[in-house]
Amino acid sequence: MVNLSKNERIDYMYSDNLKIIQDKDAFSFSLDTLLLAATAKDAIKDSSKVADLCSGNCAASIYMAYFNRAKYDAVEIQPEAASQAMRSVQLNQMENRIHVFQKNVKDAAQFLRKDSYDVIVINPPYFKVAKDHKVNPDPKKAIARHEIMITLEEIIAVASGLLKMKGKMYMVHRPERLNEIAYFCLKHDLSIKFIQPYVSHRGEDTNLIIIEAVRHTASDGLVLKDAIEVHDHDGSFLPAIQKIIRETPEEKAKHDQQAKYYFYVLLCSDGSFYGGFTNNLTKRLEAHNTGKGAKYTKNRRPVKMIYHEEFSDKRLALKREYWFKHHTRQWKEKFLHEHAVNF
Repeated sequence: MVNLSKNERIDYMYSDNLKIIQDKDAFSFSLDTLLLAATAKDAIKDSSKVADLCSGNCAASIYMAYFNRAKYDAVEIQPEAASQAMRSVQLNQMENRIHVFQKNVKDAAQFLRKDSYDVIVINPPYFKVAKDHKVNPDPKKAIARHEIMITLEEIIAVASGLLKMKGKMYMVHRPERLNEIAYFCLKHDLSIKFIQPYVSHRGEDTNLIIIEAVRHTASDGLVLKDAIEVHDHDGSFLPAIQKIIRETPEEKAKHDQQAKYYFYVLLCSDGSFYGGFTNNLTKRLEAHNTGKGAKYTKNRRPVKMIYHEEFSDKRLALKREYWFKHHTRQWKEKFLHEHAVNF
């Protein structure tokens, strides 16, 4: 269970598979974020290390993490958005895979390891702060939209420093900044490999681009892809976009047919906790209480199952078990209380 402020609500992504906390008075995640995340996820392997810079409420990381088992570091400077990110990660049971830093991206080299990331995604402020230009009077919105806390070049320089050799940076931006993006990428040892334009309707000018740039590689070979149309004549999302924002019936059926795996927590007779993994909660509890479960619980019977989480992937459930077991008693109590478990 997570606490919400009076201005917050829980919304859903990718049909109802993912939860995200949003502030109605600030910028919510947008289609830009999902297009960026959907593009980058295809480059992410289970063994990848990913950084999400200017992460907001962590919508991109949560979306990408749904499709793989990679580790993510998300960086967001605004405390309210970072708090929403941390609680959204908790809502989706991804605390062991996504670490949120409430810090300035400019300082990333001080708390993130340089030359170590396979993929970096960036949804930066789109607009410069020009002389005499009026920015949004709401500071949260102004920081999200304008280069007040960090500039385009600073973001690209940080990304380059964090990436491994041949690591990939994905950025969503406005097409009018493409000259600068290309210049700063080359300046900081990144070569743009493809540009994916998006148009609201066919025949209109591009209003959004996603780029892939690779660190320390040849600068030739750029592919300018055909623009993807977002809306049909009545404003509805076209199939290519619907596939990104909603799970298809075929994918849902496949997901429902997958075997289920569980991470669970037992309360033992001596008051201690035991974290485990199973594909059958009822049988596993019975095994523990008949002395056939685990060595730890054999002499601490009877045990009571007080919490569990469901996964469609065995390795994710095992990672969750491992993560839980390697924390202190105090941390485990806090975790259980945050998930509305009384013991």
